[in-house]
Amino acid sequence: MLAEAPFALLITGAALLGLYLANLFYDYAIPQYLSRKLGHLGGCVGFLLCPLLFHSFWWPLILATAFTILLLYARWFRPKTFRGVGGSGRPHALAEIHFPATGIVLIGICWGLLGEPWLAVVPLTFMGGGDAITGLIRSKVYGREVKGNWGSLGMLVTCLILAYFIQPYWIGVLGAVTAVIAEKYTKTRHFIDDNLSIPLSSALVMALLHIFC
Repeated sequence: MLAEAPFALLITGAALLGLYLANLFYDYAIPQYLSRKLGHLGGCVGFLLCPLLFHSFWWPLILATAFTILLLYARWFRPKTFRGVGGSGRPHALAEIHFPATGIVLIGICWGLLGEPWLAVVPLTFMGGGDAITGLIRSKVYGREVKGNWGSLGMLVTCLILAYFIQPYWIGVLGAVTAVIAEKYTKTRHFIDDNLSIPLSSALVMALLHIFC
């Protein structure tokens, strides 16, 4: 594991860069529903690198746990720290915590127990990459935070590309479609948001198909 520590630092840097840029954009009066997409992209890059860099699930699990603790601590005690993705910038939702926390679950089960690293990671990239693209498209088309169909189409295309890491590909396609539906119809509440529903629902569909088909 020590030999892979530099890779862990690389992924940590990618995630922290996304959080920093989200704060920077937010501080320059970019709406929070857009600034937080930079945090999503940082997380997407970090998760996507994990199966390419690590031989086991331990480092990805440690990193997901560490970021969950960090974001939870910031939310409770220093809510302005990650204002670009949550905290004082989005006090009504815990989405920035749900993203890495969902990573703990999926990495532990799909990679640790099932031995399928891409099955663990791809649903998280559906969230990090797909949801970021849909937010950017909707901002351009509608000029506000709304779950419009053009954004859903952009997310579907993004998720279908990311689904290529799943074999057979048709399982990834069904996971991508599930992720888009979850994003479209999940209403954000304090303990429920699409940072939970997108990765969990798509992972469940793909895992069941992987096991039984």
